[in-house]
Order: sequence, then structure tokens, then C-alpha cells
Amino acid sequence: MPCIFCDIISGLAPASFVHQDDLCVAFMDIHPINPGHVLVVPHRHIAQLTELDDLSSSRLMQVAQKVDAALRSTGLKCEGVNLFLADGRAAGRR
Repeated sequence: MPCIFCDIISGLAPASFVHQDDLCVAFMDIHPINPGHVLVVPHRHIAQLTELDDLSSSRLMQVAQKVDAALRSTGLKCEGVNLFLADGRAAGRR
């Protein structure tokens, strides 16, 4: 099954990136739930969180913290930030 995240990371699908490094990327959601909705995903395709190495896992959280700080410094109304993890098909991950 095709993975939209893999397509975005490889440049096959468009995205508005807010962060890119060798372990992960962060980009604006094409169908945002709220203004400032950003997705932070690893470069390496994984089916479950248990497949993610410790370094990538740590980097994802570091980037999420930086995105949080950036959102709070904008003019967007940002009273709080939700971190959501979908792990597996039953959790809504495709």
C-alpha cells in the first residue's frame, strides 16, 4: 500500500515543510484540524512505533518541542498543543 508520508519525504507529493533533517521532517497538514496543524514524521517508513530506533524517537520529540515553541511565538491563537500518535491501522494509521 502506498504511503503518503514516504511520498512527501521523497518529494513525490507536495508539502510545506517547517523542518527537515537526516532523521525526520515536519510539515503542515493538508487538512488541518486547527490552524498550525503540523505533522512530525520519521524519514524511515515504519509500521509500528516499536520499529523506531531510539535516536529517531528522541529526535521526533525534540522537533515536536521546537514546533510547539514556534507555534506559540506566532500570531496564531495557541492556548495549548496536542501531541497525537497513531500506532497501527486500528489507531487510524494507514
